[in-house]
Amino acid sequence: MARAEKERVVEALLERYGRSSLAEQAEIHMKNHPHALYQLFQLAALTNARVEPGVAVDTFTALRGRRWSTAGQVLRAGREQIERVLADAGYPEGDRKRISTAMTDAALHLQEDHGGDLSELREDAGRDPDRERELLRHFANVDDDVVDAFYREAQLLWQELLPFADKKALDAADRLALGHDAKSLQGLVQDDGEFVRLVDALVRVRHDKEGYGELQELAGSGA
Repeated sequence: MARAEKERVVEALLERYGRSSLAEQAEIHMKNHPHALYQLFQLAALTNARVEPGVAVDTFTALRGRRWSTAGQVLRAGREQIERVLADAGYPEGDRKRISTAMTDAALHLQEDHGGDLSELREDAGRDPDRERELLRHFANVDDDVVDAFYREAQLLWQELLPFADKKALDAADRLALGHDAKSLQGLVQDDGEFVRLVDALVRVRHDKEGYGELQELAGSGA
């Protein structure tokens, strides 16, 4: 597909799904400080589930409304109370247990091993993305999908991650004939913020069969 056609598909994607990133929609203040980084981890855990991304954002907002958006607050709330909020939001039982455990384990290890701040984990990893992934998986006992969801949003704060697009986003990009890697997608947008919004839009479109089909038709018309 020619670049002009790719840009047309990207414009349609951003118009329909990418007015804001998931972190922006969740109103997380994108600053490299402890509360923001832990909130990005919470959002990542919520996004890696059998619900569409908008539900994850709404659930994060519900947790923050109860003041359960810092490591200390999550530990005081405990897994059972968090699971009840997830149940009310429609999360399947298996996801509820997995996510509440990840949140509380991460909160505990953050406080015990990293001074409550994921920036310390970053420095321990020498700002190496592969080492950061290894430490993130270990400290919260999560899989690569949660780390991927964290990387999608955190790359604006941890510049060593840029450009990052996970398998879900790249699968959608491939189906829409936009490219096969993050660097190719980055070349289709104006700046890093728009790149993150594009990656999140590609994750969102996977949950919208009608929109996905329309965009595939648009991509096909320019092939």
